[in-house]
Amino acid sequence: MMTSEQLQQFKSNYCEMIVDQMDMGDLITLAVECIEQNLKDYTEEELKEEILDLYDDSVLSGIIGGNV
Repeated sequence: MMTSEQLQQFKSNYCEMIVDQMDMGDLITLAVECIEQNLKDYTEEELKEEILDLYDDSVLSGIIGGNV
């Protein structure tokens, strides 16, 4: 039986193995899906606020206009 620390390391090693086998397209897909999952409960205002905190008005306008 593993300790909780050993189990965490086991999980981490498995994750690293999976990522090491991915190509750039797979990694991009995974990153986008992860970010989408993190944003799923955001309201429109919360999302706009986050974008403005991290970037600026031009980025927000570009994303709203479909120009990422």
